[in-house]
Amino acid sequence: MYREVGFSECDIADGFFDSLKDDYPGFEKWFDSKSKSSATAFVSKDDAGYIEAFVYVKNEECEVVGDLPAEPRMKIGTIKISHESEGTRLGEGGIGLALWKWQRSPMNQIYLTVFPKQKKLIGLIERYGFVWKGDKGGERVYLKDKRELDYSDKEIPWLKSFPYLDPDFKRGVYIPIKAVFHDNMFAYSELSNTEQKTDPLPVANGVMKVYIATPNEHIDYRPKDVALVYRITDSETNKTYLSAVTSFCTVTGVEWFKKGGNLLDGKNYEDFVRSVGNKTVYGDEELKESFNQKNVCTISLLYNGYFGKGRNVNHMWLKRNGFFEDHPYKIVLEPNQVRSILKEGG
Repeated sequence: MYREVGFSECDIADGFFDSLKDDYPGFEKWFDSKSKSSATAFVSKDDAGYIEAFVYVKNEECEVVGDLPAEPRMKIGTIKISHESEGTRLGEGGIGLALWKWQRSPMNQIYLTVFPKQKKLIGLIERYGFVWKGDKGGERVYLKDKRELDYSDKEIPWLKSFPYLDPDFKRGVYIPIKAVFHDNMFAYSELSNTEQKTDPLPVANGVMKVYIATPNEHIDYRPKDVALVYRITDSETNKTYLSAVTSFCTVTGVEWFKKGGNLLDGKNYEDFVRSVGNKTVYGDEELKESFNQKNVCTISLLYNGYFGKGRNVNHMWLKRNGFFEDHPYKIVLEPNQVRSILKEGG
């Protein structure tokens, strides 16, 4: 999982930086200047303390960038994921952190430059809606603009517009999740005065999640729903104040595997495991236990954002405003109700 740390806390002699030194003459001098200026980056380290991912985002001056005219822009100045970290979803998470920072900024555009040989990185940023807008030296310039968001993506719905919710959404729903699972699955959704433990799981790194539902009866979740993640406290007291909506997602897909104890459409346990992949907090035993329930479905989620410490919207507020009148699985919110909750969360 990423932490925001100073350049000065990263060892430039770490072999992780070798390819950057090769590609960018003067990289070491630039890195040293950033260390002295107290600049920070999003960094993930392995258990041995070696860097496995590094993402640096900065606000650019208003300047011409390749074929782009002068305009204030945010820039992903450096993004690198180690080859050994494939499958950990750190690339996805790094782009997500950069775009969340951009979302909170007043700048309309964010860009980065990449060499044509960086095919995996190019594939990743194109999935997140970056568009090739010309060249700068031997690199391509990829840009994303808040005024030109694409909500029509068919491969992974609403990924190109991430982190923004589709303003044309029709419904809101709750995703109720126990604290221990929430803190691993939505690792950046922090709470004040609450101890949270995050294990080194791929699901903690990425912005695409899969929630496994085993309801007692049929539930109605639909693609494009805005899903409000409701963290159920593990405290024995003050539950109405400590259980809270911490995050907001887009439902990108719903797949049923069992209803009334019957498998659907010839699906089996292997299909279920493939559907979940590494986008859940569950291990093998928990997956098997879930699949043995009478009703089983997976809800795919895009982690659009979180409220942050001191801004989470607790059960007391939701109840008082008429937004929590039934079991979370059964509640369907109107768009104006969802917007009220988002506004309360800042």
